[in-house]
Amino acid sequence: MTASLLATSGAAVDAQPAVHAGGGQAIAGPVLVFALLAFFVGTTVLIATVLGAITSAARPEERIRRRLSFYTLSGRQARLVRQVEQRGVLGSTAIASFAVDLAERVTERRGLGDAVDGRLEAASLPVRTPEWLVIHLAIALGVGLLFLLFSGGGVVATLCGLVIGVAGPWLYLVVRQGRRESAFLSQLPDTLQMLAGSLQAGYSLPQALDTVVREGQPPMSVEFNRALVEHRLGMPVEDALEGIGRRLSSQDFSWVVMAVRIQRDVGGNLAELLMTVADTLRERERLRRQVKVLSAEGRLSGWILGGLPVLFFVYLVLANPTYLHPLWTTTLGALMMLLAVVLLAVGSFWLSRVVKVEV
Repeated sequence: MTASLLATSGAAVDAQPAVHAGGGQAIAGPVLVFALLAFFVGTTVLIATVLGAITSAARPEERIRRRLSFYTLSGRQARLVRQVEQRGVLGSTAIASFAVDLAERVTERRGLGDAVDGRLEAASLPVRTPEWLVIHLAIALGVGLLFLLFSGGGVVATLCGLVIGVAGPWLYLVVRQGRRESAFLSQLPDTLQMLAGSLQAGYSLPQALDTVVREGQPPMSVEFNRALVEHRLGMPVEDALEGIGRRLSSQDFSWVVMAVRIQRDVGGNLAELLMTVADTLRERERLRRQVKVLSAEGRLSGWILGGLPVLFFVYLVLANPTYLHPLWTTTLGALMMLLAVVLLAVGSFWLSRVVKVEV
């Protein structure tokens, strides 16, 4: 009897690891360590971000600093010089300060500051480059961790989550920048007409800019306010206006600044010149909107045809990873994956070129 009980218990003990391994849901040791580490880092950064944002928004000096930082001479560069005295969006906690300092050293060593600063300036995000990199890293780790947990420890799903976490913030930055530039171009003809009316009423060019600041809407009023403040601090008005076109990558506004420079050098009626330029830009904006409406179907088709395979692949990675397992375990599957990526990239590029019309 005792021998039979021992044999039965031994068989149960031997069978337990087999059932556990055959279930396919257990997380391996290295994967579990990576998951716990990523969870710790992501949770720490998230808590530091939330607490820092709450505490910094509640400080009266923080509100005053944000309202006065708009009137600096060089915007982001001036704030970087005084970064020791300022508290960013992540707050002034020890963890946030350490993360921001580390990201700042990385940006200085890699030379990423100017490129990221230009994007943040164009998108009008009140975030410094080191803070943006910390937030970017936290989002990438958080999305990768979610995909790791949802897939039950799948390595491919975790890589997909990291890719999405890395590309998502950049996509948001590009979309925000594009929308701001489009809003600026749509407001430009009416703004030039307002400037011309102010000049005809006897105002000087800086006074006309002040009229736009008081009567206009963002982003036009914000950019003109910055140009006006820079002019009052000693910068020539043409250089201050040229900074607007450089920040927003607006070729139309660069033409306006060029016309103002020529008029101030050779003389002439600036109000009449601005009215003529406003009429030209208004026609360009009307034609641009017409082309956008006519190409809306093609652009929507491009987004659907380009995004549907990617979204369906991510869904299968999370819902049924064994179905896609032959794609990266067999030679034929790897060749099919490579061919699919190449064809998808070529097709997306071709559709984007077809529906894009320069006006």
